Parts: sequence; C-alpha cells; structure tokens
Amino acid sequence: MVHVNEVRAQVAASYARLGLPSWPDPHPAIASPVLEEYSRVTSPERYRVVEARASVWAEVLSTLPSVEVEPVALTDLDRVAQAGGATAGVRVSSTRLGTLPLLLVTEQVPLAEGGQTMAVLRICVDRASVVLASAPECGCDACDSGSHSLLEAIDDTISEFVGGPSVLLRGPDWYADWRPGGGSSGGEGRGPDHDQMMQLCRRLSAGEAVPLPQGSEAFVSTAWLR
Repeated sequence: MVHVNEVRAQVAASYARLGLPSWPDPHPAIASPVLEEYSRVTSPERYRVVEARASVWAEVLSTLPSVEVEPVALTDLDRVAQAGGATAGVRVSSTRLGTLPLLLVTEQVPLAEGGQTMAVLRICVDRASVVLASAPECGCDACDSGSHSLLEAIDDTISEFVGGPSVLLRGPDWYADWRPGGGSSGGEGRGPDHDQMMQLCRRLSAGEAVPLPQGSEAFVSTAWLR
C-alpha cells in the first residue's frame, strides 16, 4: 500500500511544475493586522490556486489502483448548489472497505466590493453538505498568512483524511471531527461536551455501535492509504 506521505510529495512536485503564483505571509513575525485589512481582499483572483491544488490532488490520487475519480454534476452538490456558486466538483473515492469518498468542490464566493468573486475550496466528506474544511477559511487581508500556509492547510486536511481513520459528527448547529492525532469541535449553538464527543468518535472508529446525540449524524471512514 502506498504511504500518504509519498502521495503528498507527488502532489507538491506536480503542483510546482504548474508555475502558479505565490505570495508571502503579509504578517511575518506575528505582526498584527491593521483594522482596514479585515474588510479588504487584495487580488481575490490569486485564490484560484486552491482549485489548482485540488485538481492536482485528484489527479495524483487517480493514479492509485484503489482510488476512483469522477466529476460531479453541479446540481448534485447539495450544499453549494443552493447558493448557486459551485463551479466545479469531483468525487474522489477509495474501493477499500469502510472508506467514505471526498468531494472537492470549488465555489465562487461574492465579495462585497466591486462585484468580484473569490474562489473557495470546500473539502467535503460523502456529500457536499458535510464540509470538512474550507480554503481559505477567510480571504480577507487580515486573515491571509500567505500561499504556502494556504496550500499546506489543504494538504493537511486531505492527507489526514485519506491516511485515516476519521470520524465526523454533525449536529443541528454543532460539529465534532476526530482523527487519531486529535480532534476539534464547535458550532453556532451549544453542542455536546468536547471530551465526550472525542470519546464517542474513538468508539465509532473502533466499530462500536453506540447511540448518537439527538439529531446528529456520524460519518466514519477507515484509512485509504497507510
């Protein structure tokens, strides 16, 4: 079985050959953003690199014998299609038992100024409504940490998922994500206790049949790769 770090290295090498633009961290040495940066997006077109990175990931993964990649019709992207912003999507799935597919969806998010849009990559699990991560999380100048950090966040999310195992819990207004190296939880409402959710995720990953919090859904995936 191929190791996920090998795949990640191939992604980096293939992407480098594209010669796409990069930009440094505008806040080096933990420099604090100025107030006006929070309402400004400089050169939103540069965020097209997130779609390119996703395409390279899909291309490299498609070369593995256990992985299948297929385009997804925009009408099937149940989360982003409702907003009308989805411009591209691929489903990347493993034939290994117990795995769930990834959906890599590019959405064009309208900006407040000038009628411009900004590309945002949604990394989703099983279906487009189950978002594991978005890149960038926020494209404003204050939150920008440079292209290297942005692409690394994409690589971390995809490699941790395919390296598995992963458990995602989704409640009405809260979430919990777990992997062997750690986990996170949060949401707009008051969700269950974090430690309890992490313990529940560990048990789900081990194959236990355990009751879920009311109104929630679990997404459990084993490793695609080593």
